[in-house]
Amino acid sequence: MSVDDALAGARTALERCDALATLSARAGRIDRFYLTPEHAAANTLAASWMHEAGMSTWTDAVGNVCGRLEGATNGLPALLLGSHLDSVPDAGPYRGARRRRV
Repeated sequence: MSVDDALAGARTALERCDALATLSARAGRIDRFYLTPEHAAANTLAASWMHEAGMSTWTDAVGNVCGRLEGATNGLPALLLGSHLDSVPDAGPYRGARRRRV
């Protein structure tokens, strides 16, 4: 991977954190609580990014959006990495996938 590719990927990640930061119950802070409309909107947005990357998506029994990208042989076991898209009240930097501009 080139430095330019790495920088482009980093820019995309930060832009996506900014997009998630707009999904809040209150303006000027991040309040995206579990199983609220804001949490559902964050899951929908993240799922759209997963679809763009060629992943299949689903929502698990506790409301997490999940994605899978098949390898060269479909159906083999997968490694699952993840995080949450809900937040604590007035979330701090990168807590609940967001960042604050300073």
